[in-house]
Amino acid sequence: MKRLALTLVIASAVLAAALPAHAANESANEKLKNERFMNSVPLEPMARSRTDAAEAAAQVPGAAAILLEALRWRGRTARQIGVPAQLWCADFMNFVLKRAGVNGTNSRAARSFLKYGKILDGPHVGAIAVLYRAGPNNGHVGVVRGTDGKGNPIIVSGNHGPTVMQSTYDKGRVLAYVMPPDYVLQEMASAASRNPASAQ
Repeated sequence: MKRLALTLVIASAVLAAALPAHAANESANEKLKNERFMNSVPLEPMARSRTDAAEAAAQVPGAAAILLEALRWRGRTARQIGVPAQLWCADFMNFVLKRAGVNGTNSRAARSFLKYGKILDGPHVGAIAVLYRAGPNNGHVGVVRGTDGKGNPIIVSGNHGPTVMQSTYDKGRVLAYVMPPDYVLQEMASAASRNPASAQ
């Protein structure tokens, strides 16, 4: 019995001595884990809601109107929007711009948006992203909602499957990020101020 009590006392002493070292070790591991992710910041924060996305886009007058209009049609098919059902991403982009109060490229080619406005140095919320798709004149086009932690754009576009959808695309596929010309953005901002219900 005395031997058992002595064994318990020794085990308790060893455990008590080991706990602070274990806690310090765990704290050091936690610190290293946190430091590992310190530099992995997205190019732009991912918008968590339509309101967040609109606030980010609002940094550029008129860009919010493009993004909000695109978001309004998520889940809709080409038929519901009233555009041709084949290769309709550019049709959707032109539809969004028209609904925002301005003309687009009036072309069914996604790459027509490469010449639509100012080429940007990276993804910006509310910008138009033109993407590579195999074929000499093929492409895909949509509106940037944000980026993931690796700088890949999160894009709202038509002809993503059968509907308008939001999806992350590999940044290597991006041909250009385009912001519509200033006069187009100003026209959109004016149209939104004249018709505040459309901006909600």
